[in-house]
Amino acid sequence: MSRHVLAATDPAGREIAREERPAAPSLAMVAAYGDLHACDYVTVSQGKSVGLYARDPEGTWDAVSPGTDAVTADEMRLWFELTHHYPGPGGADPGHPLGRAPQPGAVGRIDERRAISLVQEHIATGGLDYPTRGLVADRFAAGWSVYAPVDVDDSDPLAFLDMPVGRSVFMVGDTGRVKEVTSAIPPGQAEALFTGEEAFVRRPPAEEAFMNDLKAEFERLDARSGQPGAVAGFTVVGTPPEDVTAARVTALTDEIARQLALCGPQRWERMVAAFSCAVSAETADLCFWGNERPVEARVPEQIALLVRRQRHLAAAMPAGPWLRLIVAVIKGPDGRAEVSTQYDYGDEPLPDGQLLAPTHYRNDLAAYPRAGVPAWLRAHAGANGRRPATPSTATPNTATPRTAPPPSAPPPQEVPERPFVDSRVGWTTHVVADRQRITYGSDSLAWEEIEWVRYPVSRTTHQGFLVPSTYTHTYTFGVGRYGDSLRGLRNLMWSKSGKRAEAPEGWLALVEFAQRVLEPRLLAERLDLIRRGGSFTIGEMSVHRGGLTLRGVMEADWRSITDVEVADGLVWIRERGGQQPVRVSLDSANAVLLPRIVAAMAG
Repeated sequence: MSRHVLAATDPAGREIAREERPAAPSLAMVAAYGDLHACDYVTVSQGKSVGLYARDPEGTWDAVSPGTDAVTADEMRLWFELTHHYPGPGGADPGHPLGRAPQPGAVGRIDERRAISLVQEHIATGGLDYPTRGLVADRFAAGWSVYAPVDVDDSDPLAFLDMPVGRSVFMVGDTGRVKEVTSAIPPGQAEALFTGEEAFVRRPPAEEAFMNDLKAEFERLDARSGQPGAVAGFTVVGTPPEDVTAARVTALTDEIARQLALCGPQRWERMVAAFSCAVSAETADLCFWGNERPVEARVPEQIALLVRRQRHLAAAMPAGPWLRLIVAVIKGPDGRAEVSTQYDYGDEPLPDGQLLAPTHYRNDLAAYPRAGVPAWLRAHAGANGRRPATPSTATPNTATPRTAPPPSAPPPQEVPERPFVDSRVGWTTHVVADRQRITYGSDSLAWEEIEWVRYPVSRTTHQGFLVPSTYTHTYTFGVGRYGDSLRGLRNLMWSKSGKRAEAPEGWLALVEFAQRVLEPRLLAERLDLIRRGGSFTIGEMSVHRGGLTLRGVMEADWRSITDVEVADGLVWIRERGGQQPVRVSLDSANAVLLPRIVAAMAG
């Protein structure tokens, strides 16, 4: 039996130390080995099988990929580096494998006018409350930073109070991808992260990268020789064979399935994920089944990065880049999982819920030129936002599994979705909510647009003198976006009388939906913002990478927080050595997330 080889590595995969052991090391042994050599990554190899272990920013070690091949382990190492460590407090490093912007490719670099146009289209398509006139663009390594400038009166010492906090900035890559970030993240850090994402997705295979570097070195020596042309006709022939590329794509798909499996409930029997992608946008649907009950889940942005990388590698295959990827996993009775993958290259029109806007397919056809483009796709890409009519005789897309349709596949008979809440709030107006939107009067928001939630409960006692005391319970539900919250959705209030009043069904249904669907996304976004060096406020409490700050009351790092408790409409936070706990009202936006934020950051 071959021995187990431990190797401590840096983010680029360069070995710092290695040793052999006769038996497979435990996670504690791997962690101790990594800590000993002050690195974030350790591989454990046995023959051709490689296991990758990594340390997160809080210092906790875990298995990223228990067993794969060396090339896929390198992919997962860079992926973990990008999603957990990069660019780090020191900023971007040009020598880091993620610090170099990718080559422009077939499209070349987009110009300033095109970048602003893409952002304007992004704002209009998404219905964002953001100005589209007067936008400016600043070039950085991987694209453009587009934003609406803010005029401040320098003569007014209090003018800074009127400056918007957390205003959106749009990063535009040379492939046309638009990513909305908050100005709470320092510009240099946001640009470095976006460059790292583009570098991860679009970097060439190892063989091609080596030959490109070799070519660059020959050209440098040729220029120094004083005899230009001494090295002529250098051709890059390092592109891996088709079977090697196919094996890498398959191995990376298995890793995607492994990461998706972590997004589901504790016990599930079957999982189906459906991705619809172009070079500048994608949609993702994920559903788990246990006891035949479907549970929808959100695909984190970190896993979407892996999917983009897999598609970029698959684009080198003769069939070109897929339009839809469907990954199905079935757990067997022995606990092993069977992964099946199906690719849809657009032989038939895509389902409505998974069809992207025409501009994204135009970007995709420019980035990945291909000889055979389906007629419907050519028509849609040139339709200026109008979808071509689908013939009624079109057959179902053969890429869709028969036994496990993707979560967003339409039912055989189109029926309007019934709201799970249709409740009167106040005297006349109803709040209506389905799985897509929540609406109250003329105010309406899609759940995916919502940035904060709150649902406090209060009780008012009316003391009686000659008559018994009465009690009124107020159940509040509020959602919104920072900076432009719709008034009607900020304070939905139900009142119930009685000392032991039961919560209204409409309020309970909204809270249950928010806890199951909305809060996991909001929590993941806030934790990601903290780990990237950003900050935000909950009530008067500032939450940041170092810990919690309440001016004049608390300046606590994460390790010093000993307890967080929710009681009496408040979040109680206790600090080691503190005299009194600090309180944050549950009436504050996203206060319900505080206990889980502290738990995640404090370990």
